[in-house]
Amino acid sequence: MILDNEKYRKVHEWIKKYTEEGTVDIVTGYFTVGALAYLSQEINHKIAKFRLVLGDIVNLDKIENRPLDLLNENITIEAALNLSLLAQEAVMFLKQDKVKAKTLEPNFCHAKCYLFEPLKDDDRNKYFISGSSNLTEAGIGLKHTNNLELNIAETGNNHQYKELVKWFDSLWHKHQAHPEKTLLLKDGTTKKVDFKQYLIQEIEKIFIKYTPRDIYYKILFELFGNQVLEIENDPDFNRQVGRLENTAIFSALYEFQKKGVLSLIRMLQKYDGAILADAVGLGKTWSALAVMKFFQMQGREVILLCPKKLESNWRRYKEDQASKFETDKLKFFIRFHTDMNGDRLNSYSDRADKFFCDDKPKLIVIDESHNLRNDKSSRYNFLVDKILKNNQDIKVLLISATPINNSLNDVRNQFKLMVQGDIHGYDSKLGVKNIDYCFKQAQTIFNEWRRDAKPQIGNFIKKLSDNDFFRLTDSLLVARTRKMVEGQQTNLLFPTKTKPKNLFVTPHQLGNFETFEELFDHFPPMLSGYQPAFYLEDESNQQKDAKKDILRDEKSRDRFLVKMIYILMVKRLESSWFSFYSTVEKIKNHHQNALDKIKAYQANKVKTVLLEDDVDDLENDENDDDITDTLGKKTPHQYRGN
Repeated sequence: MILDNEKYRKVHEWIKKYTEEGTVDIVTGYFTVGALAYLSQEINHKIAKFRLVLGDIVNLDKIENRPLDLLNENITIEAALNLSLLAQEAVMFLKQDKVKAKTLEPNFCHAKCYLFEPLKDDDRNKYFISGSSNLTEAGIGLKHTNNLELNIAETGNNHQYKELVKWFDSLWHKHQAHPEKTLLLKDGTTKKVDFKQYLIQEIEKIFIKYTPRDIYYKILFELFGNQVLEIENDPDFNRQVGRLENTAIFSALYEFQKKGVLSLIRMLQKYDGAILADAVGLGKTWSALAVMKFFQMQGREVILLCPKKLESNWRRYKEDQASKFETDKLKFFIRFHTDMNGDRLNSYSDRADKFFCDDKPKLIVIDESHNLRNDKSSRYNFLVDKILKNNQDIKVLLISATPINNSLNDVRNQFKLMVQGDIHGYDSKLGVKNIDYCFKQAQTIFNEWRRDAKPQIGNFIKKLSDNDFFRLTDSLLVARTRKMVEGQQTNLLFPTKTKPKNLFVTPHQLGNFETFEELFDHFPPMLSGYQPAFYLEDESNQQKDAKKDILRDEKSRDRFLVKMIYILMVKRLESSWFSFYSTVEKIKNHHQNALDKIKAYQANKVKTVLLEDDVDDLENDENDDDITDTLGKKTPHQYRGN
């Protein structure tokens, strides 16, 4: 009779219907947990002895990552939900002494044969099935969509039955049939294990109860396991890190900071750039110092760019400053964001090469890098064109707790700093062909997601999955929050601050105003200290200005500047009264300084330069780079008088 798993001709139905008390011999290339469980449930109670010859089911090349597809095959959703129970049933079946199992080595068993011999000696009750069906759910017809098989099923009256019995006995006693299995270990050596016990252990893995934490760690390993193994298998890197671990700065770090430092170092080595974007209060300065020390030990020159107001945060850790890290002899040059022009860099005397363009390999560290988020600004382009592009071997570490301020383009422009502004700079390293296009797509997806009635983070991430955005951030960004760190490192407590009390009153320093509109109405209408070109009466200059483009017209530029300062004051007011008051004080002092110079000229008739140095106080307020960049371009004017 032909069994092809069509209606009424299914292999499992024949086995169930015609199996009585007796013994069963099976040869199969593959088997599944579900098929073994079926044998256990339907005929195990009738059978005194099972002999199983199974083919090689293990991929020896990748034992540690091998999926169990050969054991549980392509199971249905229903079967997947029951897989744990089926696996337990299969294990109980194999653990029986009456179940014997062998495998063929070095040959692979491709034959398929099922033999049944009853206790009573009656050929009519004997049967064999031989053909194409493996001992799998699809092979014996247990699935909704089964394999199309071709098998011959006959009773013991058929002369082929006796031939198959002799063939199986011969196979069972061949020297290639082993009760032990040879495993190839990672170090290239081999190990023999009991074959049946090996199968039991493999199947037991299916019904191990994993906690959500176990599953989470498994996901992390699948995502980042290659990186971990890459580090473990790199003796040079481990030796270099060993030197770093002996430094005072690295020893002072918490465990989460050390992990972040190692990730940043690896990113810088592999991609020449990285962003440290840990939340406020997680010690980014010390983490960055450890990275700087590592590359200092590699012979790199380290240059730090930071806002002027943060200079003391860094200078105190340099060598000869009696810091707690004095033994590390931290060496680095400090420059300010506002130094990103030729005149200011030339004013330093601590090195001959003012623009850091010699052949020595370098590490550029940019603190508060979000202040350089505008790729159209003069500072940004000066940094790219005059420093980054003029060095053959340069790495860039960016530090910012808020790399994104207004749009995704903010972080895009910071990513571009690491490849000297080249939009194709990540093509060869990360497969991101065009970073501008990548972020344009990501911003479009974000804008569409934001317009949803109930936007959910999961939906946004799903929509971004086909974009290169996460490839960039995963490869180049280290960003942790306090909550993440507390969940990863035990016995680590952050200080808690008492919530401030909000007093909704107008500070007396600003006057008694009832509304924002009333306050805005009291803003000075001209801010004349920032519009010197408006007061120039040189007719020839006016005629020249009229021929210029409006953006090159000094009067227009001054007028635009004043409007931007108004916007700046509104933003300061949104931040806090103190920020607003501080900015107003700077503007007031600037005007007083300009007025004093005018009076000095009127008294002494000596030429004086306005606005070249007077803008520094406001310019060094790095919280608004758009304003400060415009101020940095301010053209000095000489007051000539009448």
